[in-house]
Amino acid sequence: MHSGPDGEPLNLEDIETMAFTARRTFNSRRALAAATAVAAVAATTVFTTQFASAAETDVAAAQACTLETLPIPEGLFQSAKVTGMSRDGSVIAYQAEPFDYSDPETGLRHYPLLYAGGEVTEVPMPGEWQEIADVNSKGVGAGFAFVNDVPLPYVWRDGTLTRLLGGQGFAYGINESGDIVGQVYNKDTGVTHPTVWRAGTTNPVRLALPENAQWGAATAIANDGRIIGTITLEGDHSGDTKPYIWSSSGVGRMLPMPAGVSLADADAHPMEINGDWVSGTLHAPGVDAPGIRWNLAKGTVEMTGLGQSEETVAIGPDGTVVGHVWNAPTAAYQTGATVYELPGLIDAADNLNYDNAEAISADGTLIAGWAVSGYEGGREMHQAVTWTCA
Repeated sequence: MHSGPDGEPLNLEDIETMAFTARRTFNSRRALAAATAVAAVAATTVFTTQFASAAETDVAAAQACTLETLPIPEGLFQSAKVTGMSRDGSVIAYQAEPFDYSDPETGLRHYPLLYAGGEVTEVPMPGEWQEIADVNSKGVGAGFAFVNDVPLPYVWRDGTLTRLLGGQGFAYGINESGDIVGQVYNKDTGVTHPTVWRAGTTNPVRLALPENAQWGAATAIANDGRIIGTITLEGDHSGDTKPYIWSSSGVGRMLPMPAGVSLADADAHPMEINGDWVSGTLHAPGVDAPGIRWNLAKGTVEMTGLGQSEETVAIGPDGTVVGHVWNAPTAAYQTGATVYELPGLIDAADNLNYDNAEAISADGTLIAGWAVSGYEGGREMHQAVTWTCA
């Protein structure tokens, strides 16, 4: 058993299950992923569905997008990834990573950074696996760290790091008002609850779960207060999670599936909400590229040509999604049915892994993510980057 800072036990299965629902599942954190109970339910809203496979998606060369690397303070590891960006693109969250994850001294430690106005701010966080998962234009960041093997949620505000209350858990998303969402483990019930921390407070507010739900996580919050996330349901131990949305008043419902996909077979992870658009990943029989996007206003849902495993597929207010080309190493964005490749730091033929676009600004001109910069000691090295597109 692992013990939290308050002396309350949390077993390894609980820690792994909570980590599995993390909004961004980098390679370094995939070892923490584990399954929990789920079951099929029907969507309560009728949506018009569309389905586009990767084979039906046009792929075009990058349009005038300029690649730049983000600075890493001297003395930190020279490998870095973007973890979030404010909706206006003015503040970028990223992290320097260790070269060797097997090193007992430094292998699990990350160094969260914020970039704004040409300046880099280091965010001191305790423990290991540190991450600022999201940030708003005021520079307020939401994130988490593992302290003594226990995940704890934090907020970075006005140069001060503060632990969010409620217990063991994660903070994943923040809106312009400063409302933060994530998940908290309830030691009394054994349930992980989707949680919101209202702006300026550290007190948790639980979001309602359906009666048959066992676990839940809130992954992102819109400026109007709508929240997206995942739930897992009792009775099915497949390890899948189902896509869920809460209104600004806290009323929840399922997000629907594309045509030809049964909710019972789906493992879905909504990751980003921007206006009336939601994006994320969906794994199910018959689905290749896992990138998915919902239009809440029009009542449509469709697969895209982006995505890989649980890497982020983000979305802009016009429905443009960013991620990378399915089954290819190239970062990309997709408008309509056309995927546009983004330039990398090395030749795509030499890229044994893949670049990824993590976020897009509201006006669509700035995309942030990472690109493979080379290989050292058998491990890929990354650079946190931006693409400025005309």
